Amino acid sequence: MQIERTGSTELTITGNIKSIEDSIQIKEAIGTLCNAGGRSLHLQIPDSFSMTSTVIGNLMKLVHHDKIQLSIAIGDQRLYELLDELNLVKAFNARMT
Repeated sequence: MQIERTGSTELTITGNIKSIEDSIQIKEAIGTLCNAGGRSLHLQIPDSFSMTSTVIGNLMKLVHHDKIQLSIAIGDQRLYELLDELNLVKAFNARMT
């Protein structure tokens, strides 16, 4: 998995999100953007078919506790379906690309 900052409030995450290390890297990258004063965050996830529960929990905290406006562009139907099954599509403003 690799994370690239592709905008002032945008991260592109390539590869599959599967390990604790991936979760830590994502949390740190998001933290860097939010600490810079960003109140919105856009994630591009073009090819991951999964997401760890830690990442999902961190994103839920951002949305519900920190009041960050989140949007996620997803490239793999399986990840979108996972978020849909967890009733998180609306909360995360997730959409298929």
